[in-house]
Amino acid sequence: MSYCRFHNTNLDLQDCIDYAEELINNNGKDEYNEPLSKMEMNAMYDMIDKAQYYTEIAEQLTEILEENNN
Repeated sequence: MSYCRFHNTNLDLQDCIDYAEELINNNGKDEYNEPLSKMEMNAMYDMIDKAQYYTEIAEQLTEILEENNN
């Protein structure tokens, strides 16, 4: 559902940010003293790449949307 795509993803991204901060504060371990699984670590690396790309295209999209709203 495109009408809630950004909203829901924003909430999920904040959850990942909070968890990353927890890992940083606990020397790479979660509240149960467990490290990231290999699968989660790979997903995190993939997400970093996607976040960097999204930052690039979001600037262009923001310009387009702002032009359309004027």
